[in-house]
Amino acid sequence: MKLEEISKNAAASAQHSICELFEQAAKRKSDAVCIEQGADVYTYREIDERSNQLAHYLLNKGAARETIIGIYQDRSPDMIISMLAVLKAGAAYVPLTTAYPAERIAHIVQETQLRLLLTSSPLEGTVADIAPTAALECLSLDLEWEQIQEQPSVSPAVKPAPSDLAYVIYTSGSTGKPKGVMIEHRGLPNLVQEQIAAFQLTAQDRVLQYAAFTFDASVSEILTTLIAGAALVLLPPTGTFGGDELYQLMKEKEITVVTLTPSVLGTLPQHELPALKTVVSAGEACTKKLIGYWSSKVNFVNAYGPSEATVCATMHTCVPDMDTVSLGSPMNGVAVYVLDPQLNTVAQGKTGELYLSSVGLARGYLNEPELTAKHFIPNPFKDGYSDRLYRTGDIGRVNASGSLEWMGREDDQIKVAGVRVELGEVEHSLRNHPQIQEAVVTYHYKKNAIHAYLQPTSDVKPNISQIRSYLETLLPNYMIPARFMYVESFTITINGKVDRNLLPAIEDLRPELEADYAAPRNELEQALSNIWSEILNLDKVGIRDNFFELGGQSLMATQIVSRIRGYLGMEIPLYVIFGAKPTIEQTAEAIEQYQLEQIDSSELERMLLELEQLEGN
Repeated sequence: MKLEEISKNAAASAQHSICELFEQAAKRKSDAVCIEQGADVYTYREIDERSNQLAHYLLNKGAARETIIGIYQDRSPDMIISMLAVLKAGAAYVPLTTAYPAERIAHIVQETQLRLLLTSSPLEGTVADIAPTAALECLSLDLEWEQIQEQPSVSPAVKPAPSDLAYVIYTSGSTGKPKGVMIEHRGLPNLVQEQIAAFQLTAQDRVLQYAAFTFDASVSEILTTLIAGAALVLLPPTGTFGGDELYQLMKEKEITVVTLTPSVLGTLPQHELPALKTVVSAGEACTKKLIGYWSSKVNFVNAYGPSEATVCATMHTCVPDMDTVSLGSPMNGVAVYVLDPQLNTVAQGKTGELYLSSVGLARGYLNEPELTAKHFIPNPFKDGYSDRLYRTGDIGRVNASGSLEWMGREDDQIKVAGVRVELGEVEHSLRNHPQIQEAVVTYHYKKNAIHAYLQPTSDVKPNISQIRSYLETLLPNYMIPARFMYVESFTITINGKVDRNLLPAIEDLRPELEADYAAPRNELEQALSNIWSEILNLDKVGIRDNFFELGGQSLMATQIVSRIRGYLGMEIPLYVIFGAKPTIEQTAEAIEQYQLEQIDSSELERMLLELEQLEGN
């Protein structure tokens, strides 16, 4: 592409802000379904007017360009309204979640210097405990909606400029604390227009909003849908969705377009979904197996891109029998370079680090000038997109057929369920434990699990339950290792670093927990123990062992639920099998209680009569 064409495309994508594009869609589709959650349905007119009213309310509260406003809400229409309102007010939003430990939220509140937080009354009470010293005003939308509705329902006069800050997404940081990626408005129109075309989105589509609001895939899901004039279907506010539950929801809601990580896609049962027309795989490396299955049924798109490039950089529409898993071609407004350490382009077939130039390149990391300078370097290529290149840390190559392939990482960054995790942050947290002298954290690719090696400060070692409880105060659950092993010492290389090649293998043995091992006492408990052992890759599981303390993750839970249903030969709701206390003992009791509740009164009377007769004999 010529430089004149590049500049022309970049200018065209910046012609309308994302707010203007949404307003245009709202005028075209005013009475069409915009957002749906359960039985609640909102039209484009309602969402547009409500977000306008909230935007005016925020402006009266002092919202302005370059101010950051927090959104701390459960998944709901109000969450989307808040996002749109902040953007319409010309400010930037930072998403927060109850899944974050209090210390992580407090860090974000302090670093972003939040003064306004959009939340709800059930969550507002937790904010004072999380950030008691912050000068933070909480706006609970459910309590203040009457005042908000007094504001004009027309769009504010504020028009965000391409260089204005749009949002800050926090990702894991290797220094021991999360880092805030600052994204400007300029890349958003380019993102949605490119993805609308690749996903074949139309106003008739129904798109599932699956990604957590704190994950940048939510930006793509929400904005591409709303700009296309389609219906955005939200998951319920709480719950784990994968496997059968996700399949049933997609079938019932007639979802036509969905973006999922390969690990979630792999949990879906291979049953027909007649309405589904486009599946997007993103967040993790896709597999040939998934491509082979889905590309023969739907428009299957493999998407790649870090948060620092406004969600997405390349896309590839896959076909069956592909020789390689391709990252595809750069979107318009994006250039991808495969470079050696001297920033020279490597030869075809050779590996190098992937560097990105993009109209949507992040401003950098909030309050991290040194880290920004390390990852965002001057662009030696005159491509017309950006004067900087982003070092992705991903290793790739252009193969003989001209396809771009992902080959791995050059650092310790991994993806867990599509979310970026810096192993250095996990190590840093473990080293701060008073009874841990040294910690090394690795990732086991075959088991898709984080492993931690711990060197204690003395002979008195905390059990794994205590270590996990400590980490839960610092890290989200997806960052907590699944396996732990104590070692007397680490082998050090001549460079003074731990020799990771000599770390011992962590055997698949039940860890030392707070609760002692208790064996199954009946057939049901034994069956549950066998299922848990197989899914968790452990030699045994006691009936009082906590699923999550054993290293269990939410996607494993969906597999276990599916196996239990198969064993019982009946449908049992997820909440029954995985209740508030996920142990085999509690699960067995809940299952037995549920089975009794399903027996009608006449059947129960018959059974009791039979028991009485047996006792009489």
